[in-house]
Amino acid sequence: MKKIANLLALTLVLLISCQAAIAQPTPTITKKYTNAEIEKFIDGYNALRSHDTHPSTALQQQLAKDFPNARDIDWEMAANVYEAEFEIGRTDYKAYYDADGNLLAYSIDIRESQVPAIVKNAAASKYPNCKMDDSKKIVQGTEVFYKVEMEKRKFEAKALFSQNGAFIKELHN
Repeated sequence: MKKIANLLALTLVLLISCQAAIAQPTPTITKKYTNAEIEKFIDGYNALRSHDTHPSTALQQQLAKDFPNARDIDWEMAANVYEAEFEIGRTDYKAYYDADGNLLAYSIDIRESQVPAIVKNAAASKYPNCKMDDSKKIVQGTEVFYKVEMEKRKFEAKALFSQNGAFIKELHN
């Protein structure tokens, strides 16, 4: 009985210490640009073929400040927008910066259980009989979106929903 109690206590301590190790503070999105301007920057980045780059020290330091636990960082650049792809713990992230180090947006791969019920219900209504596959939380400007992949056999759709469950658009990338 004592061994079981010790094992449970050790497990609890390990779980708590792992949580602290991957806790991520919420980074601040720049207020320098409007939501429409940020969307235009991100669309410009996505429209062009990005290439690997080595960002300035200031940009690397800003990423370290915004995402202090980021590991395995890969940088790309297009249309004067820098994309950092990285991991925190076992979770994949992307962050978008302008050349001055202003954070424009970031996305986090999330589990289905982390998608708000209102978004799940909206996706299920829009794509009946499909199941949710991948999902991301996207913070862009002052807005929060959820990108979900819905699948049924050979059918696959990627869609963007607002945090209140409003359908925004289908994504074709």
